[in-house]
Amino acid sequence: MKLIPWYCFDEIEAYTTPAYDHNEILDMSYNGSLSYETVLKNRQNLAQQLNTNLDCMVATFQQHTTNFKKVSLQDGGKGMYSRDDAFIGYDAMYTKDKNLWLWTFHADCCPVLLYCRDQRIVAAIHSGWKGTVNEIVGKITQHLIEQENCHPNEIYAYIGPSINQDKFEAKDDIIDLVKQMSFDTSSFYKQKEDKAYLLDSKGLIQQQLLNLNVPKQNITISPYCTIKDEDLFFSYRRDKSPHRHITLIRLK
Repeated sequence: MKLIPWYCFDEIEAYTTPAYDHNEILDMSYNGSLSYETVLKNRQNLAQQLNTNLDCMVATFQQHTTNFKKVSLQDGGKGMYSRDDAFIGYDAMYTKDKNLWLWTFHADCCPVLLYCRDQRIVAAIHSGWKGTVNEIVGKITQHLIEQENCHPNEIYAYIGPSINQDKFEAKDDIIDLVKQMSFDTSSFYKQKEDKAYLLDSKGLIQQQLLNLNVPKQNITISPYCTIKDEDLFFSYRRDKSPHRHITLIRLK
């Protein structure tokens, strides 16, 4: 499969899986959209391509929370062979351990990766619109700064493939929550003639990082849009797709 990389530093490795490989659906989630055997094979093929195995990977059962968890090599394999042993109700993980791949599932939601270079910490975050308005990226970044002694200047971030603003239509129910965020969000949504709004979720995530003094030059925003780039990505908003790809990271 042709993975989409995030190039940051040689000591980390990070990718997003595509939706298709030679017209085969590369669903990575045990959500019942494909058979268990097919998804397991997709996961095993990915692990083999990355010269590792599923026991060196970890996934959570995401529920659009702001909960995050520190994990270790001992957690490797959790969520890989079944949802039953995944960490339930966590939408982000971080680790100091080398060679442990952290997964985040997404279609239209935004995957966010962090690398704290001074403390050698990597994180994988799932930030859908609920996570974004509840500032999950800011919360885990603040934790890494305050509790793990990561210096903001040494934090690097990747805001991955998700909906771009020109395709993210939101109504008042979402925008009202955006307005309640901890900073001025008025520049991140534009009202259309039909009274709906276009929401810049990637920009909201970036601003959470900037507010914690992460330098703008340390933040990479993927240009890919999961709705527009339909040859590369699944999209629930576009075609009600139940499939999920993953964005994953490891410390070498």
